[in-house]
Amino acid sequence: MGKVELKYYSSFPDRHGTMRHYFRIKGKRYPLPAPGSPTFAEEYAALLAEHAPRSAIIRQGRGNGPLEGTLDWVVEQYKAQSPQWAKTKPVTKEIYNRRLGYLQSKYGRADLATFTEKGVRRIRNNLKDRPSVADATVDMIGRLWLFAKEHLSMEDIGPNPAAEVATIHTEHESAPAWPEELCAKFEAIDNPRLRRAYYLLRYTGQRRSDVVMMERKHFDGTAIEVVQEKTGTYVWIPCHRILRDHFNADGIEGQYLLTSTRGDRFRATSLTTMICNACTDFGFPGYSPHGLRHLAGAALAEAGATLEQIKSILGHLTDDEARKYIQQARRKVMAADGMRLWEVSKTGR
Repeated sequence: MGKVELKYYSSFPDRHGTMRHYFRIKGKRYPLPAPGSPTFAEEYAALLAEHAPRSAIIRQGRGNGPLEGTLDWVVEQYKAQSPQWAKTKPVTKEIYNRRLGYLQSKYGRADLATFTEKGVRRIRNNLKDRPSVADATVDMIGRLWLFAKEHLSMEDIGPNPAAEVATIHTEHESAPAWPEELCAKFEAIDNPRLRRAYYLLRYTGQRRSDVVMMERKHFDGTAIEVVQEKTGTYVWIPCHRILRDHFNADGIEGQYLLTSTRGDRFRATSLTTMICNACTDFGFPGYSPHGLRHLAGAALAEAGATLEQIKSILGHLTDDEARKYIQQARRKVMAADGMRLWEVSKTGR
């Protein structure tokens, strides 16, 4: 990797020949770890933010933009130039922005070239209590690195430090389907918006990003039309009788089937926060809106719906996604049949 020039950074050998590294400004020196250490980028960025004048952080002639070569600058260029980012759907950008926001808050002013494999592994380990988030953050560092080398003429920054950082989320854990006790609490909740969100999520089986986009004009009294934001799939969802009864009882006001307190549509993230908080308050931490989509799939399968019928309602594109609901329902039936055989056996024991 080429030599990295960082403002205020200096190094020199002490009388024993050991290299010492410092952040030096206004006659004061602040010790730093070696540039190759896993904490260098974070500690340098913190000292820069605390001690450096604004004129030193902002690149001359770039207005209020970040210093070229820093993580902040690479993120800015990535969002402005990356074909991959341009093709990313809004709901996915919302997720990616959370990962980018975390990285920028911690390391935004650090030069991208100072990131090392050990440092990226440390970033991952700092998030190990949320394995999916940890792995996604490492993946985002890798994306930015590849983009910088390919599109920003930063060929000298060396090998991608995220390339050999192992994932820690070893298996996919689906959001748990809601138990009937939790469903009953939402059906009786005083908050009309949360109650409406629950009925829409449960009885259409759609994702939160699609529920918040449902407009009154998409509902003709018998079915709701949706173009799923994640996949672009068109689905026509016959309105379940319980959802129709809910509409008749509570009415529909405004442009959207689910409206915020301001009368406009909810943000998907706000809806998730509200529902997750309510679940925790009810004594069911760990449950999320997506668990109602799984509950709808399970209910369809247990009612005897075919693979194609489940796919048509939920909008799944592959058989494997929908088949799991049928397999789960079949296991329940087989288990019930097996227990009945056991009970009527000669001993019943």
